[in-house]
Parts: sequence; C-alpha cells; structure tokens
Amino acid sequence: MAEAASLMEKYQVADRSDLSKAAETHQMILAFKPEWESYEATKGCAHIMKLIEADASAIKNKALIQAHIAILGNCMAAMSMQDDKPVQWLLTFFYDLLREDSTAYAIFEEAAKAQIAIYKPLMALLGRQAVDSYSADKAAWLLSAVMSHVPGCFSQADVTGLMVLLLDSKSPCTELGVLEAITNVLKSDVFRSAVWTQPGVMDRIFSIDSKSAPSPYLYKCVFAIWMLSFDSEATKTLQERQVIKKLRDILSHSRVEKVIRLCLTVLKNFLGNKGLCEDIVEEGILEAVQQLEYRDWRDTELYNDIRDMAIQISSEVNEMSNFERYERELQIGHLQWGFIHSSKFWAENALKFEANDFRALKMLAGLLLSPLTDCTTLAVACHDLGEFVTLHPLGKKKVAQLQVKERVMELMGSTEASYREVRREALLCCQKLMLNKWQDMEK
Repeated sequence: MAEAASLMEKYQVADRSDLSKAAETHQMILAFKPEWESYEATKGCAHIMKLIEADASAIKNKALIQAHIAILGNCMAAMSMQDDKPVQWLLTFFYDLLREDSTAYAIFEEAAKAQIAIYKPLMALLGRQAVDSYSADKAAWLLSAVMSHVPGCFSQADVTGLMVLLLDSKSPCTELGVLEAITNVLKSDVFRSAVWTQPGVMDRIFSIDSKSAPSPYLYKCVFAIWMLSFDSEATKTLQERQVIKKLRDILSHSRVEKVIRLCLTVLKNFLGNKGLCEDIVEEGILEAVQQLEYRDWRDTELYNDIRDMAIQISSEVNEMSNFERYERELQIGHLQWGFIHSSKFWAENALKFEANDFRALKMLAGLLLSPLTDCTTLAVACHDLGEFVTLHPLGKKKVAQLQVKERVMELMGSTEASYREVRREALLCCQKLMLNKWQDMEK
C-alpha cells in the first residue's frame, strides 16, 4: 500500500484524471520485458543489459551501471529505436532510479567523462516526429534533471536548445511535462538565469491560472518561484510580474497542503527583500494566510507554519504602517488601496500630517487637482481627504485653504464610465465635508 501511494504521488498527471491511472500506466510500462538481443542498439551488450531489473533496488542498479558504464551509452543509443515500448521502459527506469537515489546522477557524470553522449540522443528523441507524449515528458525530465545535477557536462547553448524545443508550439511534451523540465533546470544556480531570461519561460510560469489549474501545475509554478527567490536579479522581474499577487491568489484558492506549504516557504524567503516585503503587506497576504488557519488540514504541523508566517507578516505590517511610507507613495504619484489607506492607519497618523507645513496634505491635493492622475489614485485621494477632514482638528480649515472642494464635487458629478469608483469616493468625501460643517454650526 505504501508503495502504491508513493507511485501515485510520483506520477501526477497533467489533467484531473485519477492518479491511480498514472500508477497503472507506470506498472504496465515496467511489466514489459525488453528483448535486448533483438535490438540493433543493444544486442552487443544484451547479456549485461539483462542484468538491469526495474524492480531491483536503486543501489544495485547504480552499482551495475557504474561497473559497466558503457551500458549507459547503449541505453542512450537505444533512444533512437522506433519501437516505443523499450524506449518507454528505459526512460521510466532512469526516472525511478534518479528519484529513488539522487547519488545515481554520478553515473551520468562518469558517462560524460567517458565521452558518452547524453544530450544529443535525448534531444533527438524530443525532436522526433510522432513521438508519444509519455516518452517526450520523461525524456525532457531526464535531460533537464541531469542538466541540473551535473551542470558541468552541459553548456549554456545546450540549455537554450532544450528550452527552445520545449517552448515551441509543436513541442511533443504535455504542459505539465514542460513545467517539470523548466523547474528542473531552475534548480541549478549555474543555469537559472539563462532559463529564466529565455523568451517564453516567464509567460509559461505566470500564465498558470491560480483558481482553476490542477494542483501539479500550481505546485510547479510555486516551485519555480521558490527557485528564483534565491536569485537577487530574478526577484526584480518577479516583482514586476506581481508575484505576490500571484501567491495570494494561490493561497486563497488552493486546498492542497503541498502547494500551501511551499507558498509559505517562498513568502519566508521574500520577507528578506524590501521591495517584495512592501508588496506582501500591500497585497493583503496577511489576511490570506490568516484564513488558512480556518481550513481543514490533515497535517497538524501545517497550522504551526501558518501561525508562524502570520506572525512574521504582522511584524512587517506594524513596521511599515507608518507616515513615511504614505509620503513615499504620494511622491510616486500613484495611490493604491491598502493598509496605509485604512481607518486604523488614519486614526494613528492623522496628526502627523502637520509635519513640514502639511506637506503630505498638499501633495494629496496636488494629485486631486492634476489632470494626469489615474482613476484609482483619484478615488483613494478622495477617501484620504475625507479621513483627514474627519480625524484632524483643523481638517476642514486646511482643506478649504487648498481649494479642492470644487474638484471633489466635480469628480462626484463625472459621467465617465471608468469613474464609477471615483464618484463613490468623491460623494463620501463630500458628505464628510458637509458633516463637518454642520458640526461646526452646532458648536
């Protein structure tokens, strides 16, 4: 039972089909008994090839191949056979061998020293017409995994060649097969930058739908992001791609523990990056993480991971919820809904607007009056102006001096379709201005 469960975990497929079907496919392929003496590529070493057993331990098979390294060359040559069954058998054998024992990658390093070709046979298989998707996926996985673990045996051109083939619209691999190959090579710090900057790779990772994609797709997406979180240059492009928003959406919709746990690991890495840390706070990741605690998880330790991450993010929220952060956003000239536009922030910081002769308030008014200000910024500015009027003792007086009331009323009456949110916030702001006026009359 444990072995079957392991196989089902290992052979996740691209669609939503039952994982047991994938395990059955695996068993069916390995149940086939290749007649090595009948194949041109292997008949010369058939007596040794027969010693390789799919159900033998990884240690035994690795030792056998190391003792007769030429076997690996014959296996690679066999990839050119037109008969699908022995090719599938070999690919599955190596896939299982490397997954069971990572030290088995050493046989490929020894093969390279012995001038045994690995790259060309597998690339030829991937480029063959009418190759079946199973063989293509396993060949892509095998080549990319060896590239990652034995990078010294490959060049940048080799990596580029594989990526170009995989990303081509005519690629024989499944979507999941492509993702697995990409994430395999991203594990290598030698090739990570070359892979990530390859045209089409970023799009392939970020095009995965956070709401509807099968869990294996989501896992590979987050895994790729995790690998890139160790590269300072790559994190810049991740921020441009709104990676934090992507993670928030996955956290909000995924119910798979493996995916959630990896998302938390990625966030932990990102907390050390100032720019991404700000995005974590602004995109509402804290709320998304806190909601995870109310779901049913089989692994009780996951609850501790969720609480620990919530505490770390809360610490960042408290540190970044300050007036200086608000001023930086004003200087950029683009306001976005977030924690620094919340009632809690205004209650704690309204009096700080007096600093530098109400400089922040003047910048806020400037955004409202500018004809170049975008809709979201106008809506947030109206909201903030209303908060200032309500919470600062001199709110109404200062706003009157800046002569923005007419602009707020103008926005309130706008008929542009894109100004719906602006009209609502302008109306609320105007109501606060009028409420403040009646309060003054009562006094």
